Amino acid sequence: MPPSQSRKKFDIQLCFLLVLLNFQPGTGALRCRVPYEKVQENYCYFIVDDDPLHTSFHNFCYQDKRTSRVCLESQEEMIVLANYLHYIGFQNGTKFWSAGHRWPGDMRFYWNYFGRARELNYTNWAENEPSPRMGKNCIILTLQGGELIMSSESCYTKAVDICEQTLFGSDEARTVIH
Repeated sequence: MPPSQSRKKFDIQLCFLLVLLNFQPGTGALRCRVPYEKVQENYCYFIVDDDPLHTSFHNFCYQDKRTSRVCLESQEEMIVLANYLHYIGFQNGTKFWSAGHRWPGDMRFYWNYFGRARELNYTNWAENEPSPRMGKNCIILTLQGGELIMSSESCYTKAVDICEQTLFGSDEARTVIH
């Protein structure tokens, strides 16, 4: 195995170990609101484990939880979330909704939360992605080999919702991390 692959495998294993070590509730003041799970020190997620949603327009996170779908801001967050999803039982190939979206006529993707858009500052696109074809306007995250791979898909794709929230007790005044 080339040194770079060995290093990447080591980094993924280390992140997974850190995730496992941080599943115990801490004594610190920062915590996630119920029913969100704290993953490592910085992330709060709620995974909708019912049947996958058939369209992006049934946004459980916003409609039921008043939070945002997940926005991946860094490789670290992507690896932490991928390892957490695998740990709680999701298999490779499982598709998840994200807050990623593009508007008709605009080829750029944005993180969209509560109607506000932010440019993507981190991506992990699959090969030949994002598709230039209009109609593939939602970003789907696919669990694959310790990573969440991004692809542009129809907003009518069947996928699981991942909701995200700030830590309760942090200085941030907004409801969502991004």
